Amino acid sequence: MNESVTGSGAQIRPINRADRLNAWFRHHRQLFRSTFITLLNQPGALLITWLVIGIALSLPILLSLALREISEADTRQVIQPAMSVYLSVASDSETAQALLQRLRASSAVGEVRLITEQAALREFSSLAGFGDVLNAFSENPLPGIIEVVPSERDGAGIKLLAQQIAGEDGVDQVSFDAAWLERLSAILGILERVLYALGALFSGAVILIIGNTLRLTIENQRGEIEITKLFGGSDSFVQRPFIYRGFWLGFGGALLAFFIIQSSLLYLSGPVERLAQSYRSNFALETLTFGESIGLFALGALLGILGSWVSVWRYLKQIQPK
Repeated sequence: MNESVTGSGAQIRPINRADRLNAWFRHHRQLFRSTFITLLNQPGALLITWLVIGIALSLPILLSLALREISEADTRQVIQPAMSVYLSVASDSETAQALLQRLRASSAVGEVRLITEQAALREFSSLAGFGDVLNAFSENPLPGIIEVVPSERDGAGIKLLAQQIAGEDGVDQVSFDAAWLERLSAILGILERVLYALGALFSGAVILIIGNTLRLTIENQRGEIEITKLFGGSDSFVQRPFIYRGFWLGFGGALLAFFIIQSSLLYLSGPVERLAQSYRSNFALETLTFGESIGLFALGALLGILGSWVSVWRYLKQIQPK
């Protein structure tokens, strides 16, 4: 089938699959470069489009990064407060030491710290300013305390742990604000859903922005599209340049979003860290990692391609050669 068929003038040569594939790749490489160069011919409009897309992508990502830092499972006291286990026996007694060992060996407990009666007296005197009043007692009125940081984040699991500790020998009372933790978990759950909704809304806005931009381009090139279809060009062939336009619009918007996010985090990191240190917390805003940056670029490019494919495909169907 590779032989040429010779007529009186024109020649017909069948094209094999390899030639078709090479032509397909060449066309894609050409469009990859040419569409970007064409967009650069209108730098003002391109920069505005990139800026709008970058702002739409950066807002939900900034909020999600802040929420991730807040809800991250670590030893930050602001998120995971410790239980205060008040002892009914002396902190150096065998009962208290045995309880301390059991808590350290438990998988439900992350950290354990013993505060002796003398340490509790010194701390209370320095914080409350009641040193003279406490010195009036002939004996130390404060009990020993074991601070327990649960390894779990689930409210029900932490409640069960507090009940188990309260039933141990040598324990007088367990102080833990479970209602506060439940309220915090509920607030974080609401914020997560709000972020999902904002992410979906802003992603839809990016798709609409790109689709509307490309529809204007299609209208300006309507005559060329009709001629291409008249000579046998398929809808997918005609749409291909606009797919690459959408790719560059989304990728460029993601690139601007990257700079907006990184600069915003760097700008806010100093005041946020000073505020956290005033509350004795190591909370800090972290910039995007390499993997997250690649994900952001991929998201922008994907939204650009999706916006082009969804919005332009139906519009191209309406353009037919006359």
